[in-house]
Amino acid sequence: MKNVGVNSFKLLKNRTVFIIAAFAMVLSIIVPAIVQAAQVTERSIALSSSSADAENVSYVVKFTPAGNAAAFVIDFCTDSPLIEAACAAPAGFDVTSAASVTSGFTGVSDLDANTVRVTGTMTNTPVEVELTNIHNPTAAGTVYARIVTYDTELHANAYTSADLGTGDQDSGSVAIAITNTIGVSGAVLESMTFCAAKVSITKDCANAATQGNAPVLRLGETVGSVIALVPGTVSTGSIYTQISTNAVGGAVISLKSSAAGCGGLVRAGDPASCDIKPALQTGVAGGEAKFGVLVATDTDPTGATPTGIFQVFPASGYNDTTYAFNYAALNASGVTSTYGDQFLNTNGAPANNKNLKLTFGVSVNNATPAGLYSADLGLIATGKF
Repeated sequence: MKNVGVNSFKLLKNRTVFIIAAFAMVLSIIVPAIVQAAQVTERSIALSSSSADAENVSYVVKFTPAGNAAAFVIDFCTDSPLIEAACAAPAGFDVTSAASVTSGFTGVSDLDANTVRVTGTMTNTPVEVELTNIHNPTAAGTVYARIVTYDTELHANAYTSADLGTGDQDSGSVAIAITNTIGVSGAVLESMTFCAAKVSITKDCANAATQGNAPVLRLGETVGSVIALVPGTVSTGSIYTQISTNAVGGAVISLKSSAAGCGGLVRAGDPASCDIKPALQTGVAGGEAKFGVLVATDTDPTGATPTGIFQVFPASGYNDTTYAFNYAALNASGVTSTYGDQFLNTNGAPANNKNLKLTFGVSVNNATPAGLYSADLGLIATGKF
């Protein structure tokens, strides 16, 4: 299966705005494992960064155990998701400094560089634990996370990849694709493909990686021999996205911006500036120094028979008529928060070859200071299996 990856959009302005997209994708995929007792269900792992060799990455681990437990182990491997199979540690991956910020699950200890043990009381109800200070693998590829619950912390501490020891309760596996560039990564059984391009995307993202189709946009109007933003005019440009996933719980796409403390576009040389502000949910009108995005169905056919739903995240404020860009002070929520703003989803179900068009709009006024403006935007896709 193909994963075409992170989606990053770069916006620049020197009275001229560019949107440059270089893709990577964060996604969680579940792979069945050999079950020792019962299987943990509703399992997924969301990452704050998909970049290879990234430091201080946060992993949100979610699963529902079948029964009671007092601790669980997560073993990260590159060769197999199978419980009690040989495990090759991902090169450069490191959980020795991992910690938990989740109440009731703050007891964290590394068993080795790729294995972490977490303590906390569990029943057959959903568990959600955020682990921080993890170092991603140094190379792009698929990483399998094996999850095993135990009756006691002592029994969990005795875990090894080839021998669970005693007291193991439930188990299951998750696969995580790590990539820095547009590319394809494999999945076992479960799959997700997410891509973007500057043209309407054909079946199975076939043309997304074609030379010349990279999602690079230049926003502005023709002014003499240059393209520049014109006060009082809303300049626009579109990119196209496509998703296919067989995730039982569907997929969620989050929108994340690097413009911390602003949420709009910041001026080079003055990172504290926020002269082009986020649209929030009030739109972008000519003469307002604001930036936002519209989401609309891509009406061009994909050459396939699309199935499922690909839509804006309900109650997110994004729509097909008003430019929006959610931001909250102190990066408390919205596009500058840790995991970004919930932007699109597949309505909690699988989808195949579903396309959406994203139209970015920006306007300035006569008081907008001259300079180069930018923000790195990312689309993070997470599946729930």
